[in-house]
Amino acid sequence: MSFRDIVRLPILSIFHSPACSKSRATLAILERAIPTAGDPTVPRFRLDVVEYTKQPPTSTQLRLAAQYLGLQGEAVQAMLRPDAPKVRDVDEMIQVVGQDPARLERPIVVDWEGAKAVIGRPPERVEELIRERIEGKDE
Repeated sequence: MSFRDIVRLPILSIFHSPACSKSRATLAILERAIPTAGDPTVPRFRLDVVEYTKQPPTSTQLRLAAQYLGLQGEAVQAMLRPDAPKVRDVDEMIQVVGQDPARLERPIVVDWEGAKAVIGRPPERVEELIRERIEGKDE
């Protein structure tokens, strides 16, 4: 595989907290899915692990994640931890995360190219996203 092949791989990002068991389990599922079944040296996708408390997501990333999750209005509350303040829309959610990134629910996995995202609670929810990415890539 050449460097160019790697550049063309789709990117899946996980907004991750190493202290969270659900986040660690979701990351493990993603890592197991990277190698191609026929040739384990060939990756299916690139995995971008973002420790979101150290490197908070941008407002654009949060807005896209909400869109890819299919969340609008008050439904974006699902992107926040249960102890976070109540929000009415994506702008308020972005403001809450901007003030305290630890308020973001974890893990959130985003397939930027496929315009899809899942909240990994339970961690197995990411398996459908992976399956869709792999099937979409192989078509």
